[in-house]
Amino acid sequence: MTLDERKLQILETIVREYIQSAEPIGSRTLSKNPKMNISSATIRNEMADLEEMGYLYQPHTSAGRVPSGKAYRLYVDKLMTIMELGGILQDEIKSVYSTYMDEFTEAIQRTARLLSHITSYTAFSTAPQAKYLNCKFIKFILLEEMKVLMVLVTKERIVRNYVITLSQPAEEAALTAVSNVLNICLKDITLYELNDSIMDKLDALSEEERELLLEIIPLLKEILVEEDRQKVYSDGLDKIFNFPEFADIDRAKKFIETLNHQTILAHKLTENIQRDLSIQIGEENVEEAFKDCSVVTATYKIDGKPIGTFGVVGPTRMNYDYVVSVLDFLRKEFNAHISRAINNA
Repeated sequence: MTLDERKLQILETIVREYIQSAEPIGSRTLSKNPKMNISSATIRNEMADLEEMGYLYQPHTSAGRVPSGKAYRLYVDKLMTIMELGGILQDEIKSVYSTYMDEFTEAIQRTARLLSHITSYTAFSTAPQAKYLNCKFIKFILLEEMKVLMVLVTKERIVRNYVITLSQPAEEAALTAVSNVLNICLKDITLYELNDSIMDKLDALSEEERELLLEIIPLLKEILVEEDRQKVYSDGLDKIFNFPEFADIDRAKKFIETLNHQTILAHKLTENIQRDLSIQIGEENVEEAFKDCSVVTATYKIDGKPIGTFGVVGPTRMNYDYVVSVLDFLRKEFNAHISRAINNA
């Protein structure tokens, strides 16, 4: 049995109708569709074939048909249309980034809020991984004999403060010399790319300064490993209750508990970070809480390197055309604003 043009047309119509109504679709409903110049009997036969092929299922006897995960995957891969967003919506998105991009963390948080507002789904955004940020400068401030405040400022206008404990007392002059060397080495690379080339600079330091630098570098890398546990910002958690699929309170509660688990959620949102756009539908999600959901994410980048994601979670009956169109525009707009911010830094 092949998925010919007529079956494809019927399947596409069923998916679109079900996304809008959340009600099983019957042959009579389809026959009334002006795009369907097919008799009810023919439609019933074709729907039976589509069910046999695994694209449709009948939730209960005498009900119409509902698209399966296989149908949504086919729809996303072959039938979905990425549309151009309206001018008003484009202006709203651009306005948010023009206003908040000077404060990168705020821009990331606003992205989750904006996404939830625009799509009416639960939305998330992940903070960038520190190791991929472009360092503008590092400064060390002596707090106590062996406690030092490390201030990291990036070209993305992110400021991070870390308190590190040394194995022996340090002096301000030595800390200044070490920060000067690190700032020279980090001038054109990210923290992730800081490597053994820094050893070439050791000759310019005194013995005390060299020991201090060699102690600080592993501490800095330790911090970066810790920073890999990304912060996730969310908005619109309550919107999941707007969908009949989550009318069961226990099910919705379990879902929200998973969404509130930072480690699980961060992993979920970044597992496809190498892709510009990722769509995982129903059973494609490994996590039990997401098996009745679709997770759509977009990746934002710095100098072509993926550093974080934002996206939405909703029922498999998601308006994929609109969600993907919004995320694609957001991704491109966000990346453009990041590039401008770095170039002006």
